[in-house]
Amino acid sequence: MGKIRVLVADDHPLIRQGIVSTVSSESDLEVVDQVADGHKAIESCEKNQPHVLILDVGMPGPGPATVVRSVKQVAPDTKVLVLTAYDDDTYIRQLLKAGVSGYLLKDEGVGNVVRALRSIHEGATWFSQSITEKFVRWQYGQEAEITADLTGREQQVLERIAEGFDNSEIADQLNLAEQTVRNYASSVYEKIGVNSRAQAVIWARENLTP
Repeated sequence: MGKIRVLVADDHPLIRQGIVSTVSSESDLEVVDQVADGHKAIESCEKNQPHVLILDVGMPGPGPATVVRSVKQVAPDTKVLVLTAYDDDTYIRQLLKAGVSGYLLKDEGVGNVVRALRSIHEGATWFSQSITEKFVRWQYGQEAEITADLTGREQQVLERIAEGFDNSEIADQLNLAEQTVRNYASSVYEKIGVNSRAQAVIWARENLTP
C-alpha cells in the first residue's frame, strides 16, 4: 500500500516546518507540498491530489470554508483536517458544514496529528475533545430524540460512525461486507439530511440517546 499523501497549509513558517517534520518522520506518510495561503492550497490540491490537506484557518487568501469547498471541487477525494489555534463556534460550524473530516487544536501533542491523519485517511473523523464538548453544549438543555426513520441496522452503523470507527472496522463488528456498510452509511446520510461523515457524527451526538 502506498503512503498517505499530505499537503500542509499554514502561514506560520515555524509551525509549518514542525508539522512537515513530524509527518515526514513517519514511514507511512509523505508531504507532497507545503503552502502558506488559501489560494495556493487550492492550486496545490488540484495539482497534487493529496489524500489529506492539513489546513490552518488564519491564512491569507480565501476564508477557510471557501478553501474547503473549493478543494472539494478540484480534489474531491482529498479529505481536510483543520489544525488551528481557533476554537470559535462560528469557525467550527462553518467548517463542519463545508465538509471537513477533522478539527484539531494546535495545543495538542504532535502525535495526535499523525493519528488524526491515519484515522481520516481510513474514513473516520477526528475532533479534539474540547470540540466534541462543544457539540454537547450546543444542544445543552434540549431533549435529544431521533427524528429520522432509521432501521435498527442503520442506527447501529451510525452509532459506530459517531464513535470514530471506519467502514472496515464497522464491517468487522457487525459481520457485514464493507460495501454493505458503505450502502448503509449512504442511506443514513440521506435520511438524516447530511452529506459528510463529520456532519453525521455531529447529528448522532445531538440526536442519539447515549
